Amino acid sequence: MIKNVNANECFKALKESENSKLIDVRTDFEWKSNGYANLTSINQKVNLITWVNENGNVNENFVKEVKKLDINKDTKLFFICKSGIRSMHAGNFVFEKSISKNIFNVEGGMSFGWKINNLPVTIK
Repeated sequence: MIKNVNANECFKALKESENSKLIDVRTDFEWKSNGYANLTSINQKVNLITWVNENGNVNENFVKEVKKLDINKDTKLFFICKSGIRSMHAGNFVFEKSISKNIFNVEGGMSFGWKINNLPVTIK
């Protein structure tokens, strides 16, 4: 089952474990206009994999792209979007595919979780 965590807990877990990944499921437009998590200070990187495109269609290659991240069943996967809704759906989908059993949704997403806690952001 997917678990909710706040943005600070997510950042701490990513910092403490190399076997953790942050997956931002928003669209290219959102990454460019609103930025995305900057994890360089903790020697991690954010993985930008769109779950639902601008037209509302699910990315048919989503699972394939997630699997490319060199994960195993013990890898902690943290999903984030704008507010926490799409990332919850994406995380549940990955959980159902048994890719990992350590799946977390970042509550409040980038807008109401990450940025409000003044966690680092990259803006292109």
